[in-house]
Amino acid sequence: MAETLSDNEVDERLPPAWERDGDEIVRVYEFDDYLSGVAFASEVGELADEAFHHPTIVVEYDTVEVRFTSHEAGGVTEQDLELAAECDALR
Repeated sequence: MAETLSDNEVDERLPPAWERDGDEIVRVYEFDDYLSGVAFASEVGELADEAFHHPTIVVEYDTVEVRFTSHEAGGVTEQDLELAAECDALR
């Protein structure tokens, strides 16, 4: 099982535009239209499925919220931060 990172480690390494929300990291991406957001959410889903580490993804009209945490570890792990950076690379 992956080890949970300390609050300081997460804060120091959190990608820009990502925020902490309890034991999760979260970012809201903005889009010009609904289908662009849906396409992005699908790409995030593919990344996550390959890593077998599935985020919460909320699609709204012009935004997509992505949340990562490692439930089995009880907080944010290295894998969460890596996948957050990979999501950013999709944009």
